[in-house]
Amino acid sequence: IMSNEINKLVLFASGRRIEEEDVRLVISYAHQANVFIMVDAILEFKAGVAEQWLHQLLQRGAAPAYLLAMLSRQVRMIVRTKALSSQGEPEREIQHKLGLTSEFALRKTLDQAKRYSLPRLKQVYKRLLDADLSIKTGKYGGELTLNILVAELCQRHQRSETSS
Repeated sequence: IMSNEINKLVLFASGRRIEEEDVRLVISYAHQANVFIMVDAILEFKAGVAEQWLHQLLQRGAAPAYLLAMLSRQVRMIVRTKALSSQGEPEREIQHKLGLTSEFALRKTLDQAKRYSLPRLKQVYKRLLDADLSIKTGKYGGELTLNILVAELCQRHQRSETSS
């Protein structure tokens, strides 16, 4: 792992001396990419993967509020995607309105939007709000709140799948 991280830094610096800021930027980028993996796993109902990435991110110092905000951001994008799609907006216009620069991010969001009904999205928003309030009021610590949230979001889907 260390060798891979050093190789990333060498490539990033492209022949010049590696500075402290380079390390911060590369770590920050990797950290952000891992957050997206965790968020996608949650939204794709992959509890084991989501829990694994959640624990890794928390161990690496990610703030629970940041992780919750990133999950909320993606849910908000899914809701906006559903709304724009139902209004007949073309995909390019959806991409523009969401501010997505990559085709991959657009495809991922469109796929996630197809997976969720509006009633399910309302449930997810309620759980996100409950988690946010739990952290802010001190009802539960951030780590415990996120663990509960991930488990509930994935379990609720599994229950609704088995009952349908």
